[in-house]
Amino acid sequence: MLITTSRKPSQRTRSFGRTLERVLPSRYLNRGKMSLREVFLKAKELGLDYVMVISERNGNPSRLEFFTGNEGPEAYILISTDLSQPLGKIQTKNLTLRCDEPELEDFLSDFLKIRLANHENSDLIWVKKTEAGSRTVMEFYDNQGKLVRPRIYLKDWKGVVWE
Repeated sequence: MLITTSRKPSQRTRSFGRTLERVLPSRYLNRGKMSLREVFLKAKELGLDYVMVISERNGNPSRLEFFTGNEGPEAYILISTDLSQPLGKIQTKNLTLRCDEPELEDFLSDFLKIRLANHENSDLIWVKKTEAGSRTVMEFYDNQGKLVRPRIYLKDWKGVVWE
């Protein structure tokens, strides 16, 4: 997957994109003045099938849009994020997914090209309800079970159930 930003992103959004590259099996591309079509061509050149565009609101990352090469996004997730300094490192080759949101499970597994968690001691993305139970959060854990940043709060999602 190729990660890039919307046009003219803030420093926070660019930093968030580089942070996602650290914790997902992906590549980050500084978009510059590239059109979406040029971004799709660059993804193909790199051998990547999917593109994720980080959009922002008021200078903060606010939306993840998922593309498979079409001009319009196939799906999107509205987010807010903890923009603290990244901690730790994840081995993305061993990454697994645990998702307590059934609508997101297959989509994230397919789009991110990671397998569902079936054992301990692997790097993990865990999508779950917060302790208060009112919000959904995506957290990243290393193979020792230690929380690694970023922490992404998922507000809403559309189009994530693919046939």
